[in-house]
Amino acid sequence: MRKGFVLLRAMSLSALASFMILPAATDVFAQNAAPRKANVVRPSEADAAAARDADVVFMKAWSGTRPRTVPESKLTVRGASAGKQAASKEGEGRGDNLFVRVPGHLTFNGGNVVETAESHDIYLAAQGCLTPSCFGDPETFLRDLGKSEFIHITDQYVHETASNRYTLGEGATIPFTVSKTPLTDHDVRAFVHAVASASGETGYGHVYHVFIPPGQDECFDATFKVCASNIFCAYHSSVTFKDIGHVLYSVEPFADVPGCQVAPGSPNGSLIDSTNDVLSHELIETITDPDGSAWFDITSGGMFGEEIGDECVFVVFIGQGAFSDPVIIDVEGRKYALQPEYNNRAQACTAER
Repeated sequence: MRKGFVLLRAMSLSALASFMILPAATDVFAQNAAPRKANVVRPSEADAAAARDADVVFMKAWSGTRPRTVPESKLTVRGASAGKQAASKEGEGRGDNLFVRVPGHLTFNGGNVVETAESHDIYLAAQGCLTPSCFGDPETFLRDLGKSEFIHITDQYVHETASNRYTLGEGATIPFTVSKTPLTDHDVRAFVHAVASASGETGYGHVYHVFIPPGQDECFDATFKVCASNIFCAYHSSVTFKDIGHVLYSVEPFADVPGCQVAPGSPNGSLIDSTNDVLSHELIETITDPDGSAWFDITSGGMFGEEIGDECVFVVFIGQGAFSDPVIIDVEGRKYALQPEYNNRAQACTAER
């Protein structure tokens, strides 16, 4: 939760004046996107059973500009308690004003980080949304991000400096029918289990990103209270399956909707930039805090910890709407509207190491 602090920073740090419009942006992306092999995976009842039996280690949601009716960070199902206790002690004495949020250094709490990894996109392919272009162009973005200066902001947290250590791996498509009944994280875990079982790619060297088509809601559980439709824009999680082991994943409900959209006038349009803004947030948090026990900042007064991305989400009001207020970042020769990340070395939100 950032409450008054975010709004205050948003007014003074609006990046709208810096937006650069690129003509024919979608053509630029299409020309640079090499085709990938499309694996069609159909989850089974065995995948659903594995999801039920799995140990969910960590879940953390990002609310975008939605009202923060639940804590923004550390929505933990189980695990990571030692790290949180250490972080709470670190945060003592910072003040107890719940309405003012001042970014602070991320503290290392002893957990695992992701030094190098492949991203694997999982698309729920529904009628009218059968290809990655339904979500913009996340594959081109992930390729660019892995080669960028921007991704090196994670160097200080994972203690690696090599370039292109976060790459795009093989993904999958799951045939899907949009329903009025929300998906739950159990359903998502079954999707992830099916794809990870087929590929055999698990552990900290792989991150799965599940893209949910427009019109389909997704919630944490069957109470349907904490959902994409009312609370969060995306989340990242880690789970240990009894058969295939530890798996990292993020969930990206359709991002080009009110509450999750970037401000109008972004370089590539609302669809591409809103998706990439959300995806960047979740991937970089997964790298620096995959299990909720590595790098985060905790404040006093009973507030929950904020990760590298949470520290640097700003909001801008335009007309009657609230939008994510990113900065324009040059990533491998293309302009993207992305939020910055918290940089301990610079003691600020930056887009470079």
